[in-house]
Amino acid sequence: MHLSAADEYFTHQTALTHAMVDTSDPSWRERYWVSFQDTESGDTVLTLGLGRYPNQDVMEAFACFSHQGTQTNVRLSRTLLPDSHDMRVGPFTCEVREPLRQLRFALADNDSGLGFDVSFDAAFEPLLEGKFFQISRARTTYDAIRYVQHGRGSGWIRTPGGATIEVTPERWWAERDHSWGTRPLPRAEGQPPGERPEWRMLLFAPLQLPDFGVHLYVQESEPGRPVHLSAGVVGALRGNPDTPAIIGVDHDLEWEKGAAAPTLVGGTVSLLLHGGDRIVLELAAKPGRAHLRGGGYEGWNGWKQGQWRGDLTAEHDQWDLTDRDTFYRYAKAGSDHLVEVRCEGQVGYGIVEYMVLPGYGRYEEALPPSRPNKG
Repeated sequence: MHLSAADEYFTHQTALTHAMVDTSDPSWRERYWVSFQDTESGDTVLTLGLGRYPNQDVMEAFACFSHQGTQTNVRLSRTLLPDSHDMRVGPFTCEVREPLRQLRFALADNDSGLGFDVSFDAAFEPLLEGKFFQISRARTTYDAIRYVQHGRGSGWIRTPGGATIEVTPERWWAERDHSWGTRPLPRAEGQPPGERPEWRMLLFAPLQLPDFGVHLYVQESEPGRPVHLSAGVVGALRGNPDTPAIIGVDHDLEWEKGAAAPTLVGGTVSLLLHGGDRIVLELAAKPGRAHLRGGGYEGWNGWKQGQWRGDLTAEHDQWDLTDRDTFYRYAKAGSDHLVEVRCEGQVGYGIVEYMVLPGYGRYEEALPPSRPNKG
């Protein structure tokens, strides 16, 4: 066992040190995801991630910077022990300046040319999702929980071309989540094949307006039949904690026809509240879109999330998002797509992650294009 600074405090919940968790499942992880969007230009998204895998001896981080038709990706990994709670992976650092209020993320000089020093400042209270539990092949595959929070960004970004972008809260909106628990890792050689997911359509959408924030995470097996639904409304910091419960979600989305990969245009999302009222959100997609495969989602050229890579390992690459021949390969694992949100005269922003699979029965334009598997 290893002791860490957290072991000094009266916060233990198992008969183990803080370097360990109460399961030996290799897929257990704890992760931050945070996305910053330039709402004025509409074409720039910076998405970051930091993950700790105690049973894999792995701490990893990534940054995906999508700007003016180009995406720069940085992927970093290190051995977790003995610094099991140091929120640093090579040039990437995270600082919790005030829990649930302000976090700082920085990327120092590295071979990609991308750098930043940005802070997430909460605009609303965090919204805790219900526990996500699923079983596949008589084994628990999901036993996890997360909270989502809406806020603003401040600081600066240095592009690979050497330009500096000022990040100001007036135009840079942000969303983040913090999740922990058991979730599937990419399959390794010798494991049984994975089962097709029960869902055929997925929407993950933290959205915010000036007076309130909304988050919804819905998986449907067919139109109107959710197999997982977690949604909520949240108010301003230190505001009224009593917010209406969301008990149902309807959606009518429009997709770009003939796109190289599924691409949202806009549409409406209607949230049914306990008591019968509804919140209707009108969405309009912007060009800004950070593709998560650059951070290792579903694996990229041998890099898989949670995979042990020894001492510090760093990779970077740059994608041309205007090339139709390669775009689907970049976009196949989903993206953080910037959207404008309108509701009863208010205007806000957020991101939507989406995926539609064959057999859903709706949104034909959002199905993956038929083509040979190129990885």
